[in-house]
Amino acid sequence: MTTPESPDTLAGTAIERLTPYLPAIGTTAAGRGGDTAARSLYELVAARLRALGEAEALAEFVRQPRNNSLVRRLLTTAAQDDPTYAAELADAVVAVPPQGPATVTADDTRTNSPDRPLPGGGRRLSRRTLLVALAVLTVAVAVVCLVARNILGDLDDSGGLTSQSSCADFREAPREDRTRALRAIALARGLPELDTPLALTAVTQACAAEPDSRLGDVVARFGN
Repeated sequence: MTTPESPDTLAGTAIERLTPYLPAIGTTAAGRGGDTAARSLYELVAARLRALGEAEALAEFVRQPRNNSLVRRLLTTAAQDDPTYAAELADAVVAVPPQGPATVTADDTRTNSPDRPLPGGGRRLSRRTLLVALAVLTVAVAVVCLVARNILGDLDDSGGLTSQSSCADFREAPREDRTRALRAIALARGLPELDTPLALTAVTQACAAEPDSRLGDVVARFGN
């Protein structure tokens, strides 16, 4: 016969060994099969709880194995008050090998396990993964908004010049307006290298030869 651990430790170990088999082992259908040692441990725990008039606590433990504080207290008291029961419980616990978290079959544990494989090859994303993805998305949106605000600000300060403006209008605008307009159009088109005084001179000269062309079309050609 196994020497019992302290009552509280014994109760905790019993719950830990049972948890991977719940709630399945607590149903009538599961009683006809499954792990024999685990079934024996469950019946020993269940019988004592029923004898104490705690059938409701047993049912809640079967449904939600993580809600086990009451069951643990009841088993601890039973092991303290009844050395024979404590020895029987210790033997039953030893017969059930410990299992890792990945093998837990309780409904709530499986639901909350991170990245659990799902039918069809999919995976359930963990809460941490979702939070990280949300944070990345938030930063990306903030960057886009900041860039857009800077571009719109440049356009507002560029005397009304846009990519649809004619080269003639561009050449007639003050240098400061042309500089801001070129910066905004270049950034919007992913051509930050055109935000230089040399590029401004080149675009202005190109527009001199094509006064009716759209400014955006001329800028785009410099990026090719």
